[in-house]
Amino acid sequence: MNEIFVQFVAPLLTTGIGAWIGWFFTRRKYNADATTTEIDNGSKLVDLYKNALDDLPARYEEKFKHVQEMGQNLEKLFEQKEAILMQEIEYHKKQAALYKKMYDDKVKEFNKYKKEHP
Repeated sequence: MNEIFVQFVAPLLTTGIGAWIGWFFTRRKYNADATTTEIDNGSKLVDLYKNALDDLPARYEEKFKHVQEMGQNLEKLFEQKEAILMQEIEYHKKQAALYKKMYDDKVKEFNKYKKEHP
């Protein structure tokens, strides 16, 4: 039994105790490394958001100018459409006046014909 202890259990026990001592003294280092990594990742994330927010006014101005230009183009388009519609209205007014004149002429001609041929 003593031989088994010396041959198997003692090295196993020594290895286990050594591993436990190594873990005990290095766990603070590993925790500190994990905390440092976490802080670095947080710092990188803050920098990423800061860069995005620093770029925000420039992107906002660009979008605002684009929307403003689109509004001006739309306003010009409506003004052109209004001008075209006004031209059409004038054309139709002239056409209506022309047809009214033709109608009046035909009525006069008919009345004249009716008077001449009872």
